[in-house]
Amino acid sequence: MRKTTIALALLPLLHSPALLAEVQINGFASIVAGSSLDDDEPLYGYDKDIDFNEHTKFAVQVAADLGQGLKATAQVLARGSEDYSAEFEWAYLSYDISDNLMLMAGRQRFNLYKYSDYIDVGYAYHWIQPPQGVYSLPFSSGEGVGLLYTTQWGDTDVGVTYKYITSSIDDYVPSGTDVQPAPFSAKAHVLNLNFTTGDFEYGLNLGYAPEVTYLNPDLALLALAWAQTGLFDESTLNDFLAIDDAVSLVGVHGKYDPGNWFILAEYTTSDYQDANAFTNQDSIYVSAGIRWNQLTFHLTYGQDENKPQYDSYNAMAPVIAGLPAQNQAQLLPLLALTKQALETQQQDSNYYTVGLRWDFHPSAAFKVEYTDFTNDKGPTADGQALMMGVDLVF
Repeated sequence: MRKTTIALALLPLLHSPALLAEVQINGFASIVAGSSLDDDEPLYGYDKDIDFNEHTKFAVQVAADLGQGLKATAQVLARGSEDYSAEFEWAYLSYDISDNLMLMAGRQRFNLYKYSDYIDVGYAYHWIQPPQGVYSLPFSSGEGVGLLYTTQWGDTDVGVTYKYITSSIDDYVPSGTDVQPAPFSAKAHVLNLNFTTGDFEYGLNLGYAPEVTYLNPDLALLALAWAQTGLFDESTLNDFLAIDDAVSLVGVHGKYDPGNWFILAEYTTSDYQDANAFTNQDSIYVSAGIRWNQLTFHLTYGQDENKPQYDSYNAMAPVIAGLPAQNQAQLLPLLALTKQALETQQQDSNYYTVGLRWDFHPSAAFKVEYTDFTNDKGPTADGQALMMGVDLVF
């Protein structure tokens, strides 16, 4: 009886206009098929057989305006590459402190690239997927707080964003590798400066992650083998792995789009402090396109360089060289295996992508792309891939 009385008392409140939120539901999807054109060499997750899962995804976004500047936003995304297991990409509250300043708290994006906020929304850009060298960092979403400041300087719209976000992935696999999944975590400060002057967009992204941890399975086994020799301290062995390591991130981008054509460029660089589990990376692409009625013809050229870190190997080699000949003979194979494991991370590649986008519907676009990839260093082989698909929003 008491529960019924309480429920009846709350019923008018639940229907009170003050408690009703304006809720908007949107969504997007990408249905993509792809295949490598080389029988023996996979590329971008595709082999010679046509695959519909690697870049296919579905998402639903719910935004609730609670009034007086308070909003709640959530986005659930299911990827074909993850067996369509639905996960929250966004789940945050935002509050308008003033007309120019907004506070955000909860699960949100790391703003590390030009297309960070809508990287999963294929309909928002001309490619099927943005260039994977530039868009390759493991942390894209996480939990934290952020501030967004917007203003206008003359004819220029200005946006400044600061975020502190933590990210944790149970089964991380570095892009372009086939190592066993392993835990990854990061805590990062990200600052974005974005400007729009007429048809010209440009910006600068700065990131610093003071704590990055990733136990690369292959390097972890090497660290364990070296630990059993008793020759090296914990600090040297930890250089094999990323354990509370630090990384600095810089990205710049610019786009000119007068309507009938566009040109876009983006450059990113990452610099890890000590961890041999990651390479320092420099990536750049230039993309241009021409629009004619509902068609967009585009061409992209990019370069990626992954530079391994040899701190652990350089510390070990002189020690092994100073041992008696018999001991050297026992440990030199392990030292060679260590160098080989680090060198397999290197890459010096370039690629070009030719594509077509057809906006056959106000909310949908058909796309087809051909990519030719060449690599001069490391185990990743040259290859070609063909992809086609439909992006839609609703």
